[in-house]
Amino acid sequence: MSATPGVKSVDALRRGLEVLRAIEDSSAATLADLHRQTGIPKATLLRMLKTLTEGGWIARNDVERRYAPAASPGDAGSAAAWRARLAALAAPARATLQRRVPWPTDLAVRDGTAMLIVDTHRPINGLAVNYRVLGFRPGMLVSSLGRCYLAFCPDDERRALLARLARSTRALDRLAHRADAVRRMVAEGRERGWCSRDPSEAGADSPERFGAIAVPVFNGVRNVASLSFAWLPAVTTEREVVAAHLGALQDAALAIGARLRLTGLPPAPGT
Repeated sequence: MSATPGVKSVDALRRGLEVLRAIEDSSAATLADLHRQTGIPKATLLRMLKTLTEGGWIARNDVERRYAPAASPGDAGSAAAWRARLAALAAPARATLQRRVPWPTDLAVRDGTAMLIVDTHRPINGLAVNYRVLGFRPGMLVSSLGRCYLAFCPDDERRALLARLARSTRALDRLAHRADAVRRMVAEGRERGWCSRDPSEAGADSPERFGAIAVPVFNGVRNVASLSFAWLPAVTTEREVVAAHLGALQDAALAIGARLRLTGLPPAPGT
């Protein structure tokens, strides 16, 4: 029964919500997928997808030609625009990296006291395919992405982040109370140029159950993002993947950084 008798509903809005729900249910869908699921003509779908993208509700992965829920749904402001620009500029290097590495790769930026995955690539061979990681917020102190950001961010930013994390009641943030452990983590990451995740804090259904390493992406003199790849520990070890693929990860981060400098992309709004 209608909540407002006598008031007509908006069919276009209903169909737009149907498309958004289809994207959320599949986590990442092509135009053909959405046409098949909704029955909406492709020309109409393209207009709806453009509207949803401009509104900050979905994002398009230009490499895989898939639409996925936006990292921060409904956020069409400067931060969302900056993240979209970063992902677009990183796309060529990300595509090259995925041809060299048989594991899923992720690009993440700082969002408050956590990281936010803004772009994710999955290997064509099907290893560990999981499009739902887009928009996931890995913990700053347990994920490879967060640890890498902490290790390479400016000292004053790190101190401010750790002070905020120390006030958190989340179990994943309790390392913030162990100053010596944090200093060792930062020193180790800066010395070797990459960081690994903390496997002891992973929940049963967390993407952090995978092994993962991350390297920083610099925009000139400061880091603006972390680039990582994850693997299945049952298949290979950290030592093996570092020996085989760390170079490719570092090459990709350097290529992204060079493109950021060339295009003059500033640091993220609010950092």
